[in-house]
Formats: sequence, structure tokens, C-alpha cells
Amino acid sequence: MGNTLSETKAPSLPISCYQSKCYCEKVELVKDDNGQISGVKIELYGESGSPNKQNDVRQSSLVQEIKFGDSCQDVMSCLGAPCKIYYKDEDKMKIHSKSPEKQLDKEESDYFYNYFTLGIDILFDGNTHAVAKLVLHNNYPGHYDFNIYYRAYFELELELDADTKCCVTSTTKWDKVEEIIGEHYSKPVVLNRRSSTNATNPFGLHSATDLTVS
Repeated sequence: MGNTLSETKAPSLPISCYQSKCYCEKVELVKDDNGQISGVKIELYGESGSPNKQNDVRQSSLVQEIKFGDSCQDVMSCLGAPCKIYYKDEDKMKIHSKSPEKQLDKEESDYFYNYFTLGIDILFDGNTHAVAKLVLHNNYPGHYDFNIYYRAYFELELELDADTKCCVTSTTKWDKVEEIIGEHYSKPVVLNRRSSTNATNPFGLHSATDLTVS
């Protein structure tokens, strides 16, 4: 769909394919009064209908906000029960944390709420059971999690400094992301989880695959 190649986008999912599940239309950042990222705003859509008319099914939408520090109950009230819960055995990325407290071993394991149809993972702190991070999946071919998650259509407006702003979307090319924020942020840490050595993406690293908001 679209009049030009740059405007093309995938058609809407038919209502017959909803199967009583919610899907993600768009994800945006939520900022506090100081301009700091406090969470995300998620536009959801699903099916609704009259209880007396089984064939009267139509699309409905709503907007929910997930903020850092929200409890498990808060998240489930907004998004419903997760598709799966994953408990982390170890945190291979904590050695890169600048905070000494985050490098200490915890008594309880952190865990994810996996929402496959939304393309979102929510990480909870094992001790406080509060939202610590959000992972937005792009479902890009060749990625480790390809075809497990639906794509999260995120549009994240970033304010790099007083004079520089940018918007990173689910279709933004990775070299463009590096060009925009490369001078403001250090290079990302790459964690290779592929079990096969012959797992190179034939299309190259063109898009931002997964984006972590924390």
C-alpha cells in the first residue's frame, strides 16, 4: 500500500485473523516533566462486538501506558496476561553497566513478560517486581527471534541535545541510526546467541532489529 516506494506499508491485519488477541499499532516514548524517558505509550487494536450478535465483529482500539516502576499487576491490567514468562538464568550484559549496584548478584532472578503478538518484552526486577526495561522487537529476517514476535511499529523521538532531535522508527536503517546518535552514545554491545556459524543475514544489517528502552 502507498503511492510511492517510500510510502509503502503492510496492509492492515484482517479481523478474521485477530482470534481474540490484541495487536500493536504504534509505540511511542513517554517523558516526564524533566524530559527524561519514563515509559512507553502503546496503541492497541483488537476485535469487539455485540454479545447478542456473533457476526457483528469490528475493530476497536485503545491506548495504554507502561512506565518504569510499574508493578506486574499494573502491566497485566494494561496489556493482559503475557504469552509467556521467561526467568533469566544469568545476566551477561550487567558487566557493561555503569552502576556498581547493578553488577551485584541478586537473590531473585529477573524475569520477562513476553507479548509475542505485540512485539514487546517487559523486564521486571526480581527483587522489586517493577518494570526495569522494555524490548521492542522488529521481527527482521535473519534475526535470532525472527518469526516469533510480531513487529512493534515504534516511533521514538529522541532529544540528543538542545539543538538535535531525531526519530527512530521500526524501518529506520541501522547505518542511519549510527549516523544520528553515534556521536552522542557509545557503540552497542553485540550479544551473539546463534548456535550455527552459518547464520549470517543475507540482507545485511539494514534495520534496527531489537530496541531496548531503559
